[in-house]
Amino acid sequence: MLMSQVASLSVWHKVRAYWALTKPRLSVVVVFSAMMGAVIGGGGEWWLWPLLLIGGYGVTGAANALNQVLERETDSLMTRTMLRPLPSGQISLGEATGAALGWAVMGLLGLWLIRWDVALLGLLAMLSYVFVYTPLKRVGPVAVLVGAIPGALPPVIGYWASRPVLDEVLWILFGVQFLWQFPHFWIIAWISRDDYVRAGFRMLPFSDEKWNRGAIVVGVVLVSIAGLLVGRYAGFWAGVWTVGLGLLVVGMAVQFYRRPAVAEARRLLVSLTLFLTLFYFGLWLWPQG
Repeated sequence: MLMSQVASLSVWHKVRAYWALTKPRLSVVVVFSAMMGAVIGGGGEWWLWPLLLIGGYGVTGAANALNQVLERETDSLMTRTMLRPLPSGQISLGEATGAALGWAVMGLLGLWLIRWDVALLGLLAMLSYVFVYTPLKRVGPVAVLVGAIPGALPPVIGYWASRPVLDEVLWILFGVQFLWQFPHFWIIAWISRDDYVRAGFRMLPFSDEKWNRGAIVVGVVLVSIAGLLVGRYAGFWAGVWTVGLGLLVVGMAVQFYRRPAVAEARRLLVSLTLFLTLFYFGLWLWPQG
């Protein structure tokens, strides 16, 4: 009886470790943006939604798991990541690699059942994130520029899955989420800058502390300006909504610049996430002005 309980507990811990490899909180945000892209694109047949959910989570989870496989040594050096499944010894390298490939197969199959070109976009996002962005993190700030491309693809994948048209709305979805990546990456790098130094990651654009805070503010301002394009192509009220959201998050960025504390940085990070979430709802509620 006791041996059975121990075995069950061990299996449960393995399952939790495989799930943790996908970085669930990040993956949920990514899949949400893909689902909102599909909603904004007009939806589709009922079967689109479960396939996009499974495919999106599988591809995102695989990318995150492979990222941890490649960064297992640097993860062990950072306080924020040393308890992840690989550096903490919860699973072996072989198990992690196998789980990552399993997530990838599941995700790409789900997207393929929607259409082959949707799966191709998912594969492009996954490979560029893992094999281009990840190693560039130790090269320099160019990693943020490169990583912003796969980071901006999820809403495009969702939109393309439901409406395969290269129209203005698709480019707005890509452009806003692309610009959004820069302050998002930089805030995380600023919060974790001591950890990043130990790991050899060079994500912040400048060596000067004040200039980095200024770059974050500029990045937030650029994202908020995108609201003007939303108003032109997606409707007046959607534009007003996005500009209003932008002004609020710019205010949070200025407050962080003036009071550079970790608590302020975390509030700005949450504000940026809310901005992106509410931005999608604005495009959904007011698609034609």
